[in-house]
Amino acid sequence: MFFWKSAASAVPHRMWRHFQAPARRAAGLGLLRSNASLPSMRHPMTVHAHFSTEAPRKVKKSKVPQRSDPHLRVRLVPMFDDNYGFLVIDEANQHVVAVDPAQPSAMIPVLEEELSKPGREFLGILTTHGHADHCGGNVAIVDKFPDLLVAGPHNEVIPRVTKSLKGGEEFKIGAMTIEVLAVPCHTKGHLAYLISGDPSTPPLLFPGDTLFVGGCGRFFEGTAENMYHALYEVFLHLPKDTKVYCGHEYTMANLRFALSVDPTNAAVRDKINWAKLRRSKNLPTIPSTLREEMAYNPFLRVHDDVIVNAVGGTDPVAVLANLRRKKDSFI
Repeated sequence: MFFWKSAASAVPHRMWRHFQAPARRAAGLGLLRSNASLPSMRHPMTVHAHFSTEAPRKVKKSKVPQRSDPHLRVRLVPMFDDNYGFLVIDEANQHVVAVDPAQPSAMIPVLEEELSKPGREFLGILTTHGHADHCGGNVAIVDKFPDLLVAGPHNEVIPRVTKSLKGGEEFKIGAMTIEVLAVPCHTKGHLAYLISGDPSTPPLLFPGDTLFVGGCGRFFEGTAENMYHALYEVFLHLPKDTKVYCGHEYTMANLRFALSVDPTNAAVRDKINWAKLRRSKNLPTIPSTLREEMAYNPFLRVHDDVIVNAVGGTDPVAVLANLRRKKDSFI
């Protein structure tokens, strides 16, 4: 079997067509389009024809699949007490990618159901960080479905990883475009993934344990400066209609805290009422959008006077640090 290898990955050759780097494909197209080697037509050119009696050779048709713009659907898979894993399904091209499928007993039956549909392929796993409740299912899932791409942070221990990633990278899985966002703080190598499909639809953000509905992750291996960068200089630079698929069902606890520091915010109260109804029916409260989060999530509003006055701080990073400390002790 042939393998394509990089410094941190080895992907079977027969899977190469799903993971070909955009830059390499673009370079190939550039060679096809270039006319630098064609002769100039300014001067007459004599062509000597040679006629053969041999039968013409048949030209093999390309086996490269013709892909459509991805039409993406996300299936949430509840895991453990309050985790979510995700399947991103490209309905147009019949490809499936898993994000943080940490509990095999919950994820594998859903995978098998999705893969029972004709022509559907499971191509890979995206891991946001090295905590067991996000990467702990990789081994069992790869054992069940061999030859998967398994991608994750280059500076964390990720089980069965085949592609180590850094922020700023972009690659394809099938027809889906994956943008890698470095958001270290919760863990030192934490990544988020922005997955794009049909250009007419919003992108999908999988922030792991960095951003939640109404809240943000704990600063286990980073600082308030790190989290400020992740929230304000990475996430809030994305399109505001980006759909946010966070890794935990923490919404009600987060919104109760939001109300404690911003008691007159109607958006917080409305979201609480909506979330109560959803949870009473055992339904998830995600996804949200970045635009929605900016209205009620206090961690995305550290420049607002109401939040500054509630927790104190001489600059936005200090306000964020104080807000996180207050949340950590909130009951």
